[in-house]
Amino acid sequence: MKFAKRNCIVEATRWFSPGDHPAVEQHDGVWSIATPEGWRDVKPGDWVITPPGDAIYCMQDSLFTSLYEPLAGSSVLTATLT
Repeated sequence: MKFAKRNCIVEATRWFSPGDHPAVEQHDGVWSIATPEGWRDVKPGDWVITPPGDAIYCMQDSLFTSLYEPLAGSSVLTATLT
């Protein structure tokens, strides 16, 4: 079977330190976010993304930049899935 990616616009913040994104908090001694699948560790340089809906996810920079590109004309960093 063949699959195609759907266009999806997300808000994204690159996280480096406490205060960069309100959803990142210390959990069991590490910086993490609560996702629908449970707590996920966030490392400096990771992207915290919010797709349509209430879910929040984190993604390594190399994966994020291979999948998303900045949306032109946005004052906040938003990206579209390529």
